[in-house]
Amino acid sequence: MRVLAEFIMRGRLQASLVAFLGNLVPLVSPATVGLVTLRHSLLEGCLVLLWASLPVVAMFYWSDMSVLLAATSVVGMVAVVAAAEALRQTLSWSLALMVALLASAALMVLVSMLASGSMDTLLVDLQRVLEAMKAKTPGPESVFYLLIAGTAIGLGLEQVSSTFVLGFLSWLTVMHVVVSLILARWWQAMLYNPGGFRSEFHGLRLDRVVACGLVAAILGCNLVAADYSTWASLLGVPLLLSGLGFVHYAVQFWQLGVQWLVIVYIGLLVFGPLSMVLIGIGFLDSFFDFRVQLAARKRK
Repeated sequence: MRVLAEFIMRGRLQASLVAFLGNLVPLVSPATVGLVTLRHSLLEGCLVLLWASLPVVAMFYWSDMSVLLAATSVVGMVAVVAAAEALRQTLSWSLALMVALLASAALMVLVSMLASGSMDTLLVDLQRVLEAMKAKTPGPESVFYLLIAGTAIGLGLEQVSSTFVLGFLSWLTVMHVVVSLILARWWQAMLYNPGGFRSEFHGLRLDRVVACGLVAAILGCNLVAADYSTWASLLGVPLLLSGLGFVHYAVQFWQLGVQWLVIVYIGLLVFGPLSMVLIGIGFLDSFFDFRVQLAARKRK
């Protein structure tokens, strides 16, 4: 990873080359765009973004890739640039996460409006997959379709709606953006500020007003209709990251082994309610600042 990061930082040509070819490997292209933005400027990040977008545009023209899916890939990289610039200017992970969330959601809504025909086609295909899965006769569908349809079944939906799908795509996008931004910041710290990323992530804590607003919006989405559950998941991302930041801090504070972090991340994949626990921790931490509480207890 260090060798790759050093190569990217040698110049615009090298960064553009990695961004162009990095589409073959998950996260590499958006993380490259994020690293250039973090280290240099918004303009440099946008220039490298153009090269990172070229393979996606080519795939759209020369394959059966839909407008919506192609645009989703580009939207993710644009949101990475926006979040990275916010982090570069303010050094605030809280603000960067909110920018990532808002940019991803707003751009996905805009894309769905501009590509309404593609959205209609996607809804028809997903409804067919949903009904096939309920009848236990699924065909050779893509993992993407199966994932959305499986989520809909888990929520008890009889029909997939544009609200549900758009929320799912926005959630998928913001998760991609956040992980890419974390990777880019880790690369930057590895090269120029060893240990800096760990300190930043351990100290991630949301403002209490922001946390209250997110929780209120999450509750509102869950109360309105099941279709909005994906939007609730989207809104929970900053709080989830805040909770994870505290978990990482606590593991270091108590000098626990890395196996505890492995257990937490495996739990997130196989035990859905754990994400709600971490969101709750992130929310409470915005009020009580658990790090200060632990430090005070240690001094006694």
